[in-house]
Amino acid sequence: MDPLSEKIRKMIASKQLKISMSEVARVTGVSTSQLRYWEKKGYIKSEQDEQNKNHYFSFPTIFQVLTIKVFLDQGFTLAMAVKKERKRRELHKIFTRFITDGIKEVEQTGEDSGEVKLGALAEDSTKEVYAVIDGEKTSLRIRDRKEN
Repeated sequence: MDPLSEKIRKMIASKQLKISMSEVARVTGVSTSQLRYWEKKGYIKSEQDEQNKNHYFSFPTIFQVLTIKVFLDQGFTLAMAVKKERKRRELHKIFTRFITDGIKEVEQTGEDSGEVKLGALAEDSTKEVYAVIDGEKTSLRIRDRKEN
């Protein structure tokens, strides 16, 4: 992974990026009273400053808020929207693990094309799996593994 991507990933994962409640409300379209209610119910969490007045939300929590709002906008109840968001978050953890652990190298081979190396096959370490992205088409392939 390139150094910039790694720094961004670590910044988001560290949860050090914090945004005020009013800014979260402005960006997501969820009112501050709704955010307070969701927090009171335990659906989301914030951190408060020293005076225990201002609420600050982490980057992942903002995604939670946005996702809950999307489900509410689709007509789900708040309880169901939260349940669906939690399921989506679990799937996201799995996907994130795949991205961080599974992708070994990304190489651009043309203007709209590239190759993503996914590593050796579990059943045959002499073969590697890779994805070829060619314009709008993506395909998975297997080839003999090159020794470094």
